Amino acid sequence: MESVMTHARAGATVGLLFLLAACGGGGGGESAIGSAAPGGTPPAPAPAPAPAPAPTPTPSDKPATDAEAARFLAQATFGPTTESIARVKAIGYRAWLDEQMDTSRTPVTLVEPHILSIPVASLSYAERRNYWLWQTVVGKDQLRMRMGMALSEIFVVSDRDYNTANFGRISNYQDMLASSAFGTYREAIEKVTRHPSMGLYLSHLANQKAVSYRNGQGVTINVVPDENYARELMQLFSIGLFERNPDFSLKTDAAGQPIPTYDQAVVSAMARVLTGWTWYGNTESNYWKWGADNEARPMTCVPRYHDDQPKAIFRGVVINEGNDCSKSLARMLDALSAHPNTAPFISRQLIQRFVTSNPSPAYIARVSDAWDKSGGNLGSVIKAILLDTEARTPPAADNATYGKAREPLVQLATLWRAFDAKYVPRSDGQYYFNFNAAWDFSTSLAQDSLRSPSVFNFFEPDYRLQASGGAQGIYAPEFQLYNEATFVSIFNQLCDAGCNNFKADAPTANTGAPVLDIKPLLALAEAGNHAAMVDAIAPLLFSNGASTETRAALVKLMDDLKAQGRNSDERVRSLVQLALASPDFVIQR
Repeated sequence: MESVMTHARAGATVGLLFLLAACGGGGGGESAIGSAAPGGTPPAPAPAPAPAPAPTPTPSDKPATDAEAARFLAQATFGPTTESIARVKAIGYRAWLDEQMDTSRTPVTLVEPHILSIPVASLSYAERRNYWLWQTVVGKDQLRMRMGMALSEIFVVSDRDYNTANFGRISNYQDMLASSAFGTYREAIEKVTRHPSMGLYLSHLANQKAVSYRNGQGVTINVVPDENYARELMQLFSIGLFERNPDFSLKTDAAGQPIPTYDQAVVSAMARVLTGWTWYGNTESNYWKWGADNEARPMTCVPRYHDDQPKAIFRGVVINEGNDCSKSLARMLDALSAHPNTAPFISRQLIQRFVTSNPSPAYIARVSDAWDKSGGNLGSVIKAILLDTEARTPPAADNATYGKAREPLVQLATLWRAFDAKYVPRSDGQYYFNFNAAWDFSTSLAQDSLRSPSVFNFFEPDYRLQASGGAQGIYAPEFQLYNEATFVSIFNQLCDAGCNNFKADAPTANTGAPVLDIKPLLALAEAGNHAAMVDAIAPLLFSNGASTETRAALVKLMDDLKAQGRNSDERVRSLVQLALASPDFVIQR
């Protein structure tokens, strides 16, 4: 007898073909962010952006249907639930956003306290990921956690080089980003810059001004400031490589060439600004002393090691604050925050993380305007993103440029949330997931929490699919994770972590994975109501509803399995497995 997994894996292959077709073809494209050197060869011209939709009436603030509410929640959370759909329908989009941003009504979820409560000898990398991931499922502050994840994919640090004694530090960084989700960009970028996790990752911790000295052998040693963070702060965290208009279109010079935002001289000057910062509490006498395990307080300014000469950075700004590294840093971050590139550069990436990989120039311009009017308030920015007409108006069926691939971590959280998953930590307090490949998702899911292989994240915002003839196609950042092998491995990991764990019994402290509630679908399967089964999962997994083709394929699968004498339990599992392999689930529209 053919197994349920055989059905599902066949569905995964078909789903991949659908996905590639829906996104304009397979293959890859070199990212401008990852490849172009500052002031060097500009990126290949982007394809003509999709035209903005024709003017439509301003969408209603209250969704009229479950599908409308679910579509909003798929953008704003880690996945819709029956409860959250009802809440959004009752109070409307704006009130829900206000509720999510109000810490008195929706407290901040923190990871660090849990990590510090676990004895170091018992810790593993997966404990931080598991605890955070489970909070994305059960936590009330869905928007804040989703925003924290988005910021972690812009202001990247990775725990790949961490040992168990230091997991608290990177947990603190993760919490810092979530806590900064609705504050100003200026506040966030200073916290990022002064956090020792970033200081270690991009090597500006214990940076010092240029010095020359002779060693014991009489050889002159020249020490210059480390430039790593200075470069990435501009290239990835703020202004990008080329001058932009508010709608993210390139500014060009008289010869029609893109205008670089900075050159090597600016990188060197920025590195000089970033001298004099070391572990919290260190002084001149112990500037290089290594911080204590899990030390996560903002880095300390030690004036002796700060470059006190004038530093000319971008757009004619000169930092000349003597040896006061705190004032120097403040002026530099003020200049970055005020740079006209920062609003469109960061706004576009946030739109990509929440709504669509190919936002129209007008959409980016409207969000940039909200950024400017609010002084870079990220709460105002995410409201502008999620309430924009282009976010709230469902795309036409033939609009192949709209939407985005769901990140694999979001796919897993969405699955668990859709089926009201339950989990009980072990008796020692640990969140231990004992299913296949649970140790490290970066291989099986092609993504994991704060574990990217480089500062460029698991995928880059300028990654594009190939169009016909090898031309650059539409932007599809998350598709950098995908090929034929990873599509199947991601699907299999979802099954191992989710749909293989449908159970009627409640979990115990020894249950190795969250338990998904099978009862509602099982009742429909036993009644032979296959259409109702598909309708039940549609708002939770497909958000805006399954396409006619997908819905028909799912119902037919159920009918065929029943005709073969398959029991209700197998039909439920097969339905969910094929749904996970469908483009309607993997592509958020």
